[in-house]
Amino acid sequence: MTKVLIGFVVLCAIAAVGVGVYVVFDNRDPVPNDVQACIRKQGLTLARSTQALALVRVDAAAADLKVRRRWDWGHTKGVLLAGPQGDYTVLALWNSGTPSLAQGDVGRRVYDSPGRFPAVALETPDRKVLLACANGIDA
Repeated sequence: MTKVLIGFVVLCAIAAVGVGVYVVFDNRDPVPNDVQACIRKQGLTLARSTQALALVRVDAAAADLKVRRRWDWGHTKGVLLAGPQGDYTVLALWNSGTPSLAQGDVGRRVYDSPGRFPAVALETPDRKVLLACANGIDA
């Protein structure tokens, strides 16, 4: 009987480790970290407040920020927004734990609460750095 109980305990321990490994690898999402690293490497900063996005305030209020490109990397998705003059771009990432940027007034949602998203960055003037960072991600 003791051998059966020991075997059962060992089996439960192996199952627990297996479930833990599965959960960690299934929930692993390197996209936000990879994008943030690229943004920082290129000398841009992440926007965590509306003050950091002050340049886009007027365009966001007028719903003039237009979606230029979208990405779907699995757990994380991205959207590149541009102002009406094309002189700046904003890259925003979102996932299931954040407000969706799939439709609607995306620019206003990003401007109103950039801190709620995994990454929001502003590039002015638009040198295509944010576009290159997002395009360089392999999902």
